[in-house]
Amino acid sequence: MRAAGIGVIAMLTFSACGESNEQVIEIEATIDEIDLRDADAADPLPLSIVESELNMTMVNTSDVPQAVRYLRLEGEMLGLTFLTYTTRIAVELDPGETREVTVPLDFFDIDSQAHGYLRAKLALYAPGADRELLATEDFAVDVRGSVTSTMALFALLLFAATAGSIYLNLQGLARRTLPPNRFRRALRFAASGLGVGMLLTVAFSVLRIFPLPSVAWWPLVIVPTVLAFAAGYAAPGATDEIDVDELDDLRELDDTLTAVAAATAETELATPSEHADESDGSGDSGR
Repeated sequence: MRAAGIGVIAMLTFSACGESNEQVIEIEATIDEIDLRDADAADPLPLSIVESELNMTMVNTSDVPQAVRYLRLEGEMLGLTFLTYTTRIAVELDPGETREVTVPLDFFDIDSQAHGYLRAKLALYAPGADRELLATEDFAVDVRGSVTSTMALFALLLFAATAGSIYLNLQGLARRTLPPNRFRRALRFAASGLGVGMLLTVAFSVLRIFPLPSVAWWPLVIVPTVLAFAAGYAAPGATDEIDVDELDDLRELDDTLTAVAAATAETELATPSEHADESDGSGDSGR
């Protein structure tokens, strides 16, 4: 459980790092006549298995010709990509040239990928093995997918894992069977807190409340994790195992206490007989 929690944190950390490529093409795009710049978190762009059409205006702002070969649409939650659509285009742009293109979009399998609100990105890539990023446009989408989509199943599995983790921690707390080591207890509770924070973020998307940006979901994940870590560190654990040297000392102490108890018992038994002898002697002299 500890390794899984560390793995999730590392995955989220790396996934939160964005592209650092300098964009050399400016784009203005619409999908089904909806401007992507207007499709924000308050009014996401609806996507379904119905065929759509992308209209895009590209401007080469660099001083060299640019070749656009791939168009990719991605949707993410928690820094993880749940929606992908890639198509090939062939556009050559001279320096300063403007070009308008129309691309049909067929989201035939979108219902199996995601369900709910997602932060989305439209990206253009150059040809070649490196596939240099040329331009991006950020927006928000409302995916009308299935409840059995990958995103929905991820939410269900996350809920089950978090609920199970919380149950085991509370059971261990009630039965006093948590690990004796405070740091291990803290990590177990931190895994539960991480699950709670991730569930809250997922709920915002799946329940169509708001597609949280990184600046919002990172604190939502970190705060419950830190609080749970502190709670686990302070929680009582099972009794620590006794060291061998400490066990030998306890045995010696027990032997000493037994010897002292035996000597005390012999003294108490001998004392009444001595008093009896003294009383018999005094009675004979009186006669």
